[in-house]
Parts: sequence; C-alpha cells; structure tokens
Amino acid sequence: MNITNTQFEFAGKTKTVLFAGMALGLVCLVLTFFGDDAYHTRFWSNFLHNSVYFTGISFMALAFMCAQITAFGGWMTAIKRIWESMAMFIVVGIVLMTVMVISVWGHLNHLYHWNTPGIAEVGSATYDRIIAGKVGFLNPVWYTVGTVGFLALWYFWAVKIRNNSIEQDTNETPSLDYYKVQRRWAASFLPIIGFLVCVFIWQSVMSIDSHWYSTMFAWYSMISMLLGALSMTVILIIYLKSIGYLEYVSRDHLHDVGKFLFGISVFWTYLWFDQFMLIWYANNGEETVYFKERMNFYPVLFWGNLLLNFVTPFFILMRNDTKRKFGTMFFVACIVFFGHWWDFFYMIKPGARSAAHHATEMQAGHSTSHSAAPAHDTHAAPAATEHATDAAGHTADTHAAHSEGATHAATDTTHSATHDATTAAATTAEKAAPHAEEAHGADAHGEHGAVDPSKAFKIGYSFPGLEELGIMIGFLSLFLFFFFKNLEKASLIPWRDPYLEESLHHETGALIESEQDDKAGHDHH
Repeated sequence: MNITNTQFEFAGKTKTVLFAGMALGLVCLVLTFFGDDAYHTRFWSNFLHNSVYFTGISFMALAFMCAQITAFGGWMTAIKRIWESMAMFIVVGIVLMTVMVISVWGHLNHLYHWNTPGIAEVGSATYDRIIAGKVGFLNPVWYTVGTVGFLALWYFWAVKIRNNSIEQDTNETPSLDYYKVQRRWAASFLPIIGFLVCVFIWQSVMSIDSHWYSTMFAWYSMISMLLGALSMTVILIIYLKSIGYLEYVSRDHLHDVGKFLFGISVFWTYLWFDQFMLIWYANNGEETVYFKERMNFYPVLFWGNLLLNFVTPFFILMRNDTKRKFGTMFFVACIVFFGHWWDFFYMIKPGARSAAHHATEMQAGHSTSHSAAPAHDTHAAPAATEHATDAAGHTADTHAAHSEGATHAATDTTHSATHDATTAAATTAEKAAPHAEEAHGADAHGEHGAVDPSKAFKIGYSFPGLEELGIMIGFLSLFLFFFFKNLEKASLIPWRDPYLEESLHHETGALIESEQDDKAGHDHH
C-alpha cells in the first residue's frame, strides 16, 4: 500500500478558527460570572461541567486504547495516534481541576455543600448530620487527591505509553521489545483507571448532591465519558480524511468504531435504567430524591438525555451498513458527543443550583435572626426530605415517633432551613421514615403552591443557554488545539508497530461476505 501524508501539519487557518472558539468561550464565561448570583454558581458549574467532560474524554480515550493493546487489538493500529494525542489533554485537565481545587479551598463557590464551614461540627449553625457522617471522604484534602492527584498519575501513564510508541518508530530494526513494554504499561493502567476513576467522579460530580449516593454512578459517568471519546474519534477520523490525511483508514475501521459506539450506547442505557429503576423498586428514599427532582423540575434535561444518548444512536446505528457511511457516522457522532455533554449538564446543574440557593437562604436567615431553631437541629439539605427524616430520627430516639412533639420538632427544623416548606414538612414529619420520597416534593412549593425559585425554569440550569453553548465551543476549541499540537509531533502512522500490516489490510466479515456474494453473482451471470 502506497501511503502518503503521514505527517500532520497544524495549519494557520485552523489555529485561527480554534483561537476564535476559545475567545468565544472565554467571553461567555465572563458573561456568566458578572450576571450570576452571589456565589457565581452558573459560572463555576459551567467551568466544572466542561472541565470534567473534556478531561474525561482524554483519559477514557487512553483507557480504551490500553484495553485494545492489552487484548491484541491489531485493527486499531492505524488510528491509535488519535487516541495518544487525545490522552495528552490530561495535562490541561490537571490545570483546569487545579482551579476547581483552589475554589474549594478558598470557598469561592458553593457547588459542594459539604464544603460549608462548620457543616460537620455539632452545635454549629450549619451542622448537617448526614454530611458529618461523610466528612472523612468529603473534604478538601480528598477532593485534591481524587482530582488533581489522580489526573497527574494517569498523565504519567499516558506519557509513558506515548513516548514508547514514538520511540518504536525510530528503531531501525523491527523488534517486539517496544510493543511488549507498551503492553505492560497498558495492562497496568486498566485496574488503575478502573478503580480510581470512581473516586474522581465521586469527588468532582456526585458529591454535588452530597446527601445522595448511588453505587452505579461512577460506572455510568465513566461510560458517558467513553462515549464522548468514541464520538470524538469518529469526528476526528472523518475530518482528517476530508483534508487529505488518513487515506489508509478505511470504512472498515470506521465500522469497528461505530460498533463500539452503538454497543456502548446500549450499555450506557442499561446503566441508566439500572440506576433509575432499582432504587425506585427498592423504595430507597434517600436515592429516589435525585431522580424525582429531575423528573419533576427538569423534564427537558431528563427525557432529552434518553432521546440524545439512546434513541438516536440506537435506531440510526442499528443497521449494519450505516456504520460504514461517513455522513451518517459524522451526524450520529455529533449527536452523541453533544448528548453526553448534555448528560453531565444534567448531573451537575440541578444539585449545584439547589446547594447555592440553600446557602443563600441560610445566609439571609442568619443575618435577620439567630434564634430560628436550636443549632444542633439545623440542617443544610436542599430538600424537605432530609428535614422530615431528621425529625423522625429524633423522635424515634424518644420512642414517640407519632407524638405532637415530633410534629413541632419537624416544624422547627424546616422553619430554620427553608422559608417556604414549613407547612409541608410538618405535615409529613410523622410518616417521614417510610415515605421520605413523598416529602421531597414539598421542597419545591410554598404555602400557596408557588414554585420554589430554586426549582423554577431558568436558562443555564433547566436548559443550556447560549452562554453554555459558547463555553462548550470554547472548551472544545481548547481540546482540539491541544490535540492537533500533539498530533503533528509524530507520524500519523506507527511504522514499526507489529500489528500495522494487519490494521492496514483490515476488512470486516460483513465486507468479505458482501464481496463474495457479488463475485458469486457475477460468475453466475
């Protein structure tokens, strides 16, 4: 096979477009900062959202490549330089998450309710019994280790694998030694990413809803990042081919990436359904509140998530031949990429908005009165569920769960935490333990049925606004800029890789059978 254009050149025109995209993102970030609440919640939630998503794409691209290397997946050799270059963005992710770490230590935002001063101190006005039980893990030290620390570790593996791959090209004598070393690095990375990515996701995303937890959340989020990486792979392959590169990458390679995109989209849906259905089936009140809030008050995000990330790729990619069509694959990849960006928006925004709104209420309450409720009975949860459950817990200790005193305790607790949920929380206090999820709905309405401002429809939280789209374009431009800078540092094709010939002559079974059928029909005529 005669191969040309194996050295990518980062053209000045492309750089100009990406710089313009980054400038747009910066302007949109500034606009959200100055038009924001006292805690700059929209600004910080947008920054966290895009930092986690694009950094996740980079390390999941590395994880997918390592899985293929470990499994002797020779088909991907012709495109592995794409994944190597994507993985190098981890170093930018370290910088981005360092900004988040600084904001946590400096209390520059209120995305994480567990970071409220005095939240775990009994007797404090902000004391929260539930969060106090998690303070061993939910604290700034663990946040730093679980984000920046782990990213630095993963970047070390990415550099080792990348350098080994490039050094292999310079070796004039073909040898398996480089590949064996690369395979050892790849195999050792898989358990590291498999376990530690859970901590990264727990700290950066799940802890926003600090009263809630799910044993499936980390795997669900990780698969969402992986689909973002696979969709980006498809987009980059088609783009590079359109400007004259990767002529040796065939429809068969695209077909294989498309099969992963299709299959893992179905797996993502299984994890979504597993997380959603099982906790409702088990009637776990402390877990159902997460989905109840999103279904009731963020329906566009909730149902749009399934439409973008399951319905669209499932019905389009179900046919085998669609995974071989460049136009169709590019369209589906763009939908999936945006869909999983939407997925992280759905995960982050409601919890961040609720935490900031409650912090504002608490601050306003303390500035007007310091005697609203006993300090040990004040809770910082954004929902009435936790207040009602706490009230039931206190009365259970006195063996009088249905007494008049329990009702008064619940009323005092909710009055100190939220100005518009007093009546609803007092009514449900006696049945809070078995029906905590029913009490949660009271959080969003006042005495006259008015929607709580923290749950009302608002662009930037209930639905991505123009600023959010501009910020996404800015981060995408930053990602692509760094990707192209690394792509031009090495040949697009790993010349000394022992599986290169297999990859260059890669054909899928479907194509071979099709060609055999065509030949048989021609011979018959």
